[in-house]
Amino acid sequence: MEEIISFIGSWHPLLVHLPIGMLIMAFLLEWVARKEKYAAFRPAVPAILLAGSIAAILSCVAGYFLSLGGGYNETTLAWHKWLGILVAAAATFAWLLKRFPTLLPRMNTLHFPLLVFLMLLLTAAGHYGGSLTHGSDYLSKNLPGPVRGIFGLSSLQAAELPVIPDVQEAAVFNEVVLPVLSQRCVSCHNEDKMKGELRLDSREMILKGGEGGPILSPGRPAESELISRLLLPEDHDDHMPPKGKTPLTEEQISLLHWWIASGAPFDKKVKEISQPDSIKPLLLALESGAAGKAHAFLPEGEAPEPAPASSLEALRARGIKVLPVAQESTYLQVSCINDTTFGDAETALLLPLKEQLVWLDLGNTEIGNEGLKNLASLENLTRLHLAHTNVGDQGLSFLAASKNLGFLNLYDTQVTDQGLQHLKNLTALQEVHLYQTGVSAAGLQQLRDNRPELRVDTGNYRLPLLAADTVQF
Repeated sequence: MEEIISFIGSWHPLLVHLPIGMLIMAFLLEWVARKEKYAAFRPAVPAILLAGSIAAILSCVAGYFLSLGGGYNETTLAWHKWLGILVAAAATFAWLLKRFPTLLPRMNTLHFPLLVFLMLLLTAAGHYGGSLTHGSDYLSKNLPGPVRGIFGLSSLQAAELPVIPDVQEAAVFNEVVLPVLSQRCVSCHNEDKMKGELRLDSREMILKGGEGGPILSPGRPAESELISRLLLPEDHDDHMPPKGKTPLTEEQISLLHWWIASGAPFDKKVKEISQPDSIKPLLLALESGAAGKAHAFLPEGEAPEPAPASSLEALRARGIKVLPVAQESTYLQVSCINDTTFGDAETALLLPLKEQLVWLDLGNTEIGNEGLKNLASLENLTRLHLAHTNVGDQGLSFLAASKNLGFLNLYDTQVTDQGLQHLKNLTALQEVHLYQTGVSAAGLQQLRDNRPELRVDTGNYRLPLLAADTVQF
C-alpha cells in the first residue's frame, strides 16, 4: 500500500504545473475577450477552464498522497493544501458559470472577478508550494547584492563558510560544523522542508535524528548515517546530497568526520578537542576563508565532455569517491580516502579522466614519486592533495608540466628545499601547504622571494632558526 501511495504522490510535481498554465490562459483569454475585437477567444474559455479544473483536482489528490510521506512543515503544508483545494473549487465553479450561464444567471456578472480571485488563490498556493520545496526564503536568497541591501537582507556571502579569526577559540559546533551543514544540507533539512523527517539546522534537531533513527554515533563516524551517506557513490539512492545537488568537499567531510570521531561535542571549543595532523591544516584554512572555496580552482574555458562511464566504475570499484565538482558540471573531483593502498601503478586509472579531473586527493595513500609522472598528464588538474605520502623532490619535478595546478598540499611529505625549485615554474599555482616537510626557513624565504604572490601555508609552526636567516617563521 505504501508503494501505491508513494507512486501516486510522485505525480504531484508534474500535475501541479498543468492547472497553473491552463487557468492563467483562461484568465488571459477572458480578459482580452472583454474587448469586442477579441471576442472570438471567448468560446475557448470554458474548455480551458474544464481542463484546468480537472488538472487541479488530480493535482490535489496526488498532493495529498505525497504529503502522507511526511517531511514538511505542517503549517506551510496546511496552507498549501487548502489553498490548492480552493483553487480546484473556484476553477470548477468558474467553469460552471461559463458553461451553463442559465444555471445561476444572477452570478454571471461575477465571472471575471471570480477569475481574478482565482489568480490570487493560484499565486498564494504556488508561493506555499515553493516554500515547501525550496525553503521559505526561495524568493529572496538569490536576489542581487544591491537589491538585497535595499530590503535590508544579508549579503549573499552569508551562504559561504565564514572566516574565523582564531579557529582554536571557535565553538566547534556553532562555528565549524553548523556552517558546513547550513551550506550544503539545510536546504533540504530545515523547518519548512524536512526530508526523511530530518532537520540539520540546530543541535536539538540533529540529536533527534530522522525517520530512520539517530544520525550520529558519537566517537564512531563510520557508523553514523551523517557520514556514511556522504561517502556513498553519487548514483546511489541514499547518497547525500542527492544527485544534482552540489556535494560537500573532501575538506568538509573530513571536518565532520573529525567532529564525530571526537564524540560530536556541541559545547566545546576547537582547542579543547584532540586534533590529528591531518585536521590541523583544514582548521587553519578556516582562518583564511580557504575552506569551502575550492570551486575557485576550476579551469577556464568550455567544460569537457562527460568522462567515460567505464573509467568511473573502475575507480568506484576500489571504493574511490568520484563526484562532480558542482551541479551539472562535467569536471570531477576524486578522493582516495577509502583506498589507502592506491599507489603509483593505480594512477593509470586516472588517465582516461585527464580532461575532466580537476581536484584530486591522494592523501594517506601509497603514492610516490613515480606516480606523479601520470598526474602530469592530467591537463586540467587544479587541486592536488599529497599529504602524508612519500612524495619527494623528484616527484615535484614531474609536476612541472601541470600548467593549471593552482593548489598543492604537501603536508608531511619528503619535500625539501631542492624540490621547491620546481614550484617556481608552476605559474598558475596560488597556494601551497608545506607544514611538516623538509623545507628550511631559508628555502621558504627563497620561494617567497621568487613567487611573492604565492600563498605559502606552514601551519603556524616554527621552523628552526638558522644562523644565516634574517627572517624568523
